[in-house]
Amino acid sequence: MHKKVQDEKERRRVQDVAAHKGSIANIDVGDFVLWSRIDQRLPDNKLLGQWVGPFKVIEAKPHSFVIQHLISGREYDVHASRLKFYADSELNQTAELLELVSRQGMVLGVEEFRNHRFNDALDRWELQVSWMGLQAIEDSWEPLDVLAQDVPVKVRDYINASGDDDLRAQLE
Repeated sequence: MHKKVQDEKERRRVQDVAAHKGSIANIDVGDFVLWSRIDQRLPDNKLLGQWVGPFKVIEAKPHSFVIQHLISGREYDVHASRLKFYADSELNQTAELLELVSRQGMVLGVEEFRNHRFNDALDRWELQVSWMGLQAIEDSWEPLDVLAQDVPVKVRDYINASGDDDLRAQLE
């Protein structure tokens, strides 16, 4: 009986040591990984982790990896605990795979606002958004009120620089 208790105690001690030291990530530069990304756009400040990807690992750091989005080319510095191995560097990047990645709803950053307009059909102000990591042909017209919630400082700076009094009135 004493031997069983001692063995169990030693097993738990070894597990505890391993848990504190962490485990070595089984990911190499060139591999493809899934990223557990937190979507902060949910109501009531709820956080939901989603596995998105695949992304290509382009750099290994001591405690994180730099991964690259296959469509936009945008790079992210991600802790190893947020990554899951997907495929090795021999993965064939087919058009179907790239289509899957493009439909995952990655949150894009606003690079700049290029123009503004009042959309009579929808009865709202819109800003033409240039997205980080995307080409100019992918610029889009987005509602001012949504952008004012998502990137308020950029919206305010653009409106103040625009010189359009009608647009400026929307800030108040």
